[in-house]
Order: sequence, then C-alpha cells, then structure tokens
Amino acid sequence: METENNQLVTNEQLFLAKVDRLEQEIESLRSQNISLKELLNTKISQGEQLTQANHRLQTEILDRQQTETALRLLLDRLSSEKSDLEIILDTTTSHSDTIEALLYDRALSLAREVTIDGLTQIANRRAFDQRLDKEWQRLAREHLPLSLLICDVDFFKRYNDRYGHPMGDDCLRAVAKTIESCIRRPADLVARYGGEEFAVILPNTLREGATFIAEEICIAIAALHIPHEASFVKDCVSVSVGISTTMPEKNIHPRSLIESADKGLYLAKNQGRDRAVYSSN
Repeated sequence: METENNQLVTNEQLFLAKVDRLEQEIESLRSQNISLKELLNTKISQGEQLTQANHRLQTEILDRQQTETALRLLLDRLSSEKSDLEIILDTTTSHSDTIEALLYDRALSLAREVTIDGLTQIANRRAFDQRLDKEWQRLAREHLPLSLLICDVDFFKRYNDRYGHPMGDDCLRAVAKTIESCIRRPADLVARYGGEEFAVILPNTLREGATFIAEEICIAIAALHIPHEASFVKDCVSVSVGISTTMPEKNIHPRSLIESADKGLYLAKNQGRDRAVYSSN
C-alpha cells in the first residue's frame, strides 16, 4: 500500500512538472508571438515609409524633368532673341545716321510738346517761366531793362457763353497769332499765360518801347473785327494790357515784375478796358 502511495506521488510530481514545462512553453510562444507582431508592425511601418519615399522620389524626378524642359525652352528662346538682337544691332549700326536723325526729330517734338501751348501753338506757361527767369538773370548781369506785358481778352467768358467754346478757341488762336505778329525781335517771347491771358517778354526794352508795342497789340486785335455782341466795351473782340518795366537784380525775384504788370492790367480794366496801362514797381 505504501508503495502504491509513493508511486502516485511520483506520478503527480511528474504531471505537475509536465504542466509547468507546458506553461513555460506557452509563455515562450506567447512572448515570441508578441515579438513577431512587433516585427510585423515594424516591417509594415518601414514598408509605408519606403512607399512614401518612393512617391517623393518619383515626384522629384517629375519636377526635375519639367524644370529641365522649361530650361531647354528658355535656352531656345534666348538663343532666338540673341539672333534677333544681333540682327537689330547690325541694322542699327548700318542705319545709325537715319536712326540718329529720327531720334533727334523725336526729341525736338517732345521738347516742343513740353513748351508749346496745344491750343494756340505759341509758348506755354512753362516756357514763359523758364524764359523770364533766364532773361532776368542775363539782364541783371548786363544791367539792362526788362519789360513785361500781360494781355487779357475783354469779357471772354461772355464771348464763350454767347458763341460757344469752339468759337472761343478760334478767337484765342486768332488773338495769339495777332499778338505774335506784333513782336519782331528773336529775344522777345509771346506766351499763353493762362485761359484768355497772354504774356509778352520784352528784353532790353524801356517803358516807351513796351507801351508802343502794347498799344499796337490793342489796335491789331481790334482790326480783326471778331464780333463780340456780349462785350460791354465794343461790338468786337478787344484786349486790355498791363505794362511794367524794371531793371532786374539778382537778389529780387522776377515775380515782382509780374505783379507790377498785373497791377497795370487791373488798372486798364478799371479804366474801361480796351487799352494799355503802365504800372511802375
């Protein structure tokens, strides 16, 4: 009996030992399974990274191909433009005299546009300012007189209201041309001062000479016999003229001469218009 009991104990111990080994093997397999899963996940992740890297590489290759194509097209265009430039250069060189003449004519045309009044085709205000300053400086050095006339078409607004602006433009053109015809020396300048006002610069001219020209202008404008039924002076276009003469000085601004001529114009209008009035500084 004791022997049988011993045998049962031994068998139970063997069974428990087997169970323990099996549990160890199961745990080992479980651990290996986890490792395999981690390895599989790692491989999957690496595969995704490889796929993304491959996609980026393909995109970069495509971009470089497009860039290369664009650069080739640009190179072809530059080569074509180089040929065109060479042709232009050859043409320019062989026709330089003609081109130079054209450029000179264009420069003169632009200069004329800057200094010529578009309506009356006489000097504009810009040209007047430049010439007045130039003559002022010159005559100040030479100690010679400078006279200025400012002419205003009498009741010109009423003329425009009565006859219309196109007729008004024709009137201004005729007045400008007539004033210019009264000026004989190259140094003298007739300019459209603004609106219906005209200015006349008379270098090296004393009061007597300036007054003579101003009165001559009044007579010449009246002789045009341009109808002006809306005028309060006469039934034809007339002008009022302010006259001023001074000895320019470098430390005095030419504006003083303009203000004096303006004062003469104001007096001419107050005295009935259609006349020339002198005003001293």
